[in-house]
Amino acid sequence: MVLFSLPDHEVPPPLASFAASHPGVEYIAATNEIILYHGTNCYRRWEINRSGFIEPGRSNYSFYSTRQQDAYAYARMACMRDVKPDAVSFNSLSCEPVVLRLKFNERTWLQVDFVNNEQDSNGLIMAVLGPIHSSNVVEVLHCNHGTKRLAQGLSIRTFEDGEFARSIQRLRENFQKSRLDMWVLRKLGFVADKVGVTLKGGEVPALTHNDQLRKLRQRVPGSDR
Repeated sequence: MVLFSLPDHEVPPPLASFAASHPGVEYIAATNEIILYHGTNCYRRWEINRSGFIEPGRSNYSFYSTRQQDAYAYARMACMRDVKPDAVSFNSLSCEPVVLRLKFNERTWLQVDFVNNEQDSNGLIMAVLGPIHSSNVVEVLHCNHGTKRLAQGLSIRTFEDGEFARSIQRLRENFQKSRLDMWVLRKLGFVADKVGVTLKGGEVPALTHNDQLRKLRQRVPGSDR
């Protein structure tokens, strides 16, 4: 079907022959592997790590470049395309372009359907059919989250020590303590609680900011109580 619709379509030659005819590409002769680059965003990088595959895009192809600067330019354009002008909010990770550095061996090279010369560039663009396993990813470039390698099913280790979660918890507690409604409840509401408990013959317990938050959540908006 491809030959009928695209009569000029030519299947790429074997990997070794292709590397010999293009001396500018990163080719490892000892293992018969070629290095290609894939432009994406940081959010998509996390999806690739979770699913274990680089899936084809909207055109049923995934595209790879022989030069990382070309892949990075594509990643930036893809990030701008995914951010809608009328969007109220968006994921900041989808705005961060990253480049995946991959190795293609003789088997994965068979998934390359065609090769195009990129305009105004000395690089080549590969259109690849089917998913590429994440074990082929040997490095993550231009990422600010500390993860430099994504391969062999390794999980993201950026926040595994728990320090990030503890920092968020401290920020949350500091924010809760400085809330204006909590300050009013603590300064004014405590007087009413003390009077009510004293009249009943009890003792007023010491309340923490978590107790104050719990009381705020129990209050119904618009209620006088």
